[in-house]
Amino acid sequence: MTDVVPRPLDDREREMLVAMVERGAAFDDDVVVTPADRARWLAQVPGTWAGRPCGCGTCPSVELTDADGVTPAGERTRVVLEGGTTGALVLLFVDDDRLSYLELAPTHDTSFSRFPPVSDLVTG
Repeated sequence: MTDVVPRPLDDREREMLVAMVERGAAFDDDVVVTPADRARWLAQVPGTWAGRPCGCGTCPSVELTDADGVTPAGERTRVVLEGGTTGALVLLFVDDDRLSYLELAPTHDTSFSRFPPVSDLVTG
């Protein structure tokens, strides 16, 4: 789907994406994330763009696309990496071995206009 014009990731989005690939813990205890997985996903970062933003109005979550605005479809396999920061859960979705969604989910009645600094990220 290409109805949203992709844009380059901003610095905080890119830094959070890299940190989550490098350090995010598997959300599902049955999923093993290997160094080879992380290296493959990290290699995708330079070609990853921001697509459709979340419409909730309280977070900076963003769909991850390629330069043409294409995101993975089908979701035959999904890996979710998790981390956290003060007042929010951070999730990275990897669908069919492609980075697909970077989420910052507020845990209280707070709003975030952008991703927090990577120095605030805590991972398992």
